Amino acid sequence: MTKLSHFLKRNADNEPVCGCGFRPAILDDAAPVGIQWKAKRDVLDHVDALSGFRPSAPFDGNQDRKFPRAGVRPGASGRWKLTLWDEEGVMHPLPFKSQWHDTAREAFEFGQLIIGAHWRSGTRLNGMGR
Repeated sequence: MTKLSHFLKRNADNEPVCGCGFRPAILDDAAPVGIQWKAKRDVLDHVDALSGFRPSAPFDGNQDRKFPRAGVRPGASGRWKLTLWDEEGVMHPLPFKSQWHDTAREAFEFGQLIIGAHWRSGTRLNGMGR
């Protein structure tokens, strides 16, 4: 399938599904609370995964290593963990609630906000100059 066939849409039963035909299993759940929201999130995660949206970890490949830096990695629970570094080997702690995100895109954008602000101000994550 091409990337163009992966997009969020609604089927004849007004359920969130992917253009490729993917239908989240949660829609078969008997519990009515939050099913539409969770199904929509599952479809968007499916689209992200098949569209190649996977932010790299900060030390993978031949990347130019500028600091401060952020990385997004999948966790065992299916949520995405955001980590920040002041320099190689020096991770900056985040409050637990801010570490975990429902999608890679959400974690990546949150990290971009933090890192971008520090780059613009010319400081490290601990507030000291670079």
